[in-house]
Amino acid sequence: MSLEAWRHVAHSPFLQVGMVWIITFNGFSSTTPEGMGEQSSSIHNLTCLFYDLNHMNCSWNIDEATAPDTEYRLSYELGKERFYAPCGTMEPGKVTCHFCDFNQHGYDKVRICAIEFQQHLPMSHCINILPVLFYKVSPPVNVKVNGSKVVWSPPTGDHLSLYFKYQIQITDVDTKGSMMEDLNMPKWDIDDQSKSFSVQVRARIEHFLQSPGDLMWSDWSDSVITEKQTDDVMVKSLIVTTIVIIAMVLLLIFHRLNCHLLERLCQPIPDPKQKFSGLFENYNGEFQHWINANHPETEDPKECVTVIVED
Repeated sequence: MSLEAWRHVAHSPFLQVGMVWIITFNGFSSTTPEGMGEQSSSIHNLTCLFYDLNHMNCSWNIDEATAPDTEYRLSYELGKERFYAPCGTMEPGKVTCHFCDFNQHGYDKVRICAIEFQQHLPMSHCINILPVLFYKVSPPVNVKVNGSKVVWSPPTGDHLSLYFKYQIQITDVDTKGSMMEDLNMPKWDIDDQSKSFSVQVRARIEHFLQSPGDLMWSDWSDSVITEKQTDDVMVKSLIVTTIVIIAMVLLLIFHRLNCHLLERLCQPIPDPKQKFSGLFENYNGEFQHWINANHPETEDPKECVTVIVED
């Protein structure tokens, strides 16, 4: 079965129960060599780390008295096959070896051996481990503050599982007190926005197994800072409220002025029937006839001469 197919099949509930039963029956193996290797070699503290789907790094310590011409090789057994890799990376008292094509889905035990060659005599130190329990992913990416939440994206690349668990470390910027919280989703709600926090996130694959001991987490992501929100929110609320009040007052003033202007412009036209009695009833609206009838002209112009009477 291919690695890609296994990543999907591994999430079947029936297969998960089967894996738990197999591992429970066989027991877990740690990467410590206690009681598992040939103690005649100078190798001790053999540990292995798996990452990027099919990469494996193993390292171990060696005695200071080891001959400088000693050579080391790393091997692992998968079924009836054995794979080897030369070890070229050496540090004082430590050897590191790398496999870049570790073709294993992670849920089967693997026997890994570090082989020491002194005077062409091989001596090995071996451990049995379950790779999925020592699989390390890259840190979560795109960690950022989004309103009242901190959000991020899952680790990039291909991994043994399509699902991840997260752990977030929250540090109070003022008091320096910190706490950690386990999460299943790539987000964290900021409960107390009156404080400023420094936030970091790390991840591990969800392997659906009850594993003992420490879990293999990724490195921490870069930290992001959540700013205090209380003062800003109050100021913004006050500004918005003031703008709304001013807008309402202006609308009210405009409405009153508009109504007053309409009253001035829309005066009713006077009804001539009320102003000129008898104009329509007696003269059918003939204004000149109505004038002549109500204000007869004098035949003698002298009657129109103004006379000033002195006391």
